Amino acid sequence: MCFCGESFYATKALKHQISQNNNKRHVNGYKSKYKFSFNRFFLFLFHLRFVFSLLLAALCPLPSHAQIIDSIKLSLHKKPKLVGGFGTKNTFIDGFNAPVFSARIGAEFNHHIRFGGGINWLKLPDYEAGRDNTPFYLQKIIIDSTGKADTLHPALKLSYFNYYVEYIFYRTRHWQFSIPIQFGMGGSSYEYNYRGERSEENKHFIFLYEPAVSGHYKVLKWFGLGVDVGYRFLLINNKKIGSRFNSPVYDLKAMIFPVPLYKAIFPKTKLARPD
Repeated sequence: MCFCGESFYATKALKHQISQNNNKRHVNGYKSKYKFSFNRFFLFLFHLRFVFSLLLAALCPLPSHAQIIDSIKLSLHKKPKLVGGFGTKNTFIDGFNAPVFSARIGAEFNHHIRFGGGINWLKLPDYEAGRDNTPFYLQKIIIDSTGKADTLHPALKLSYFNYYVEYIFYRTRHWQFSIPIQFGMGGSSYEYNYRGERSEENKHFIFLYEPAVSGHYKVLKWFGLGVDVGYRFLLINNKKIGSRFNSPVYDLKAMIFPVPLYKAIFPKTKLARPD
């Protein structure tokens, strides 16, 4: 299930409230913390639109990419609308199904172009005794000072922040097709608890690139069915973990649009009135 916001409005004053954040994020050994900065996030969105224009120029035929870039420029002068959602996408690690939860927020301009970011984390399957649980769980034996051996099962951890841009190239009353492109930064490791103390091993920074094609059909104004198909490329991988994280990505989803749903339930409220 995917929830998508469609009618919360951002203001132009947001651009003037963005300031340079001097706090730098460090990735340093086992004590690394991945902190999210809203200032950096919106500054990144502001500059990402130019990167996206360059990507379109490289990928689209010469007669068409100029028109696309012009339409994007015109859309960016329109009042932005706050959009967001959360859901699950299906990926693979070493050939095993490895769903990833995601939550994101962004801005949409003129129903044409979106910029945003979010968080993503791996959903682990349950550990099953008596079978090989790699790559999601390892087996680790720790011997304490008394000579007692304890068997632990460190769990794979994968989480990252992503920044995305999405170009909507086809839109009708019921249908929508788009090209979302995202870049992600985060980390992967194995994590375990031993006598109440949390520990991580084989931790490393990762950087990924994930292009895709997305489409959905609105059955009702507030409900739709969609599909996303793409591929995850690990541009910077964790070499300490031998698993293959490069993977196809797909998502078959049912979509609920909360604002149209609210308008359908409460048609006489202020929010339900036409703009």
